[in-house]
Amino acid sequence: MTERRFGIRIIGSLGIAMLALALLPASAVAQSWPDRNSNSRDDVTGYLCTDPSCTTLRLPHSKCLCQKQNPWERNVRKLRLKCVVVSFGKVSECPVKPKYGIAE
Repeated sequence: MTERRFGIRIIGSLGIAMLALALLPASAVAQSWPDRNSNSRDDVTGYLCTDPSCTTLRLPHSKCLCQKQNPWERNVRKLRLKCVVVSFGKVSECPVKPKYGIAE
């Protein structure tokens, strides 16, 4: 009977260890991503990023958000951005053109 309890304890301990290891990468990503007060910038344009993958950018001096249409592009002249502004739940085209990239 004690051997059975010992086996259950080992399996239970292994299960807890596996769960902890599974949660570790998620917490590491959350800790590595800066908080909303940080200045994480896009490598290509220098605009502020709004997500960890930096595919959505905040256009400076406006309330516009720009989404990269070709996020793999490293040349600022070939980068395509689609910029919109959200006001009172309504999405409309951004009145400000981005300094970098091709506006769509």
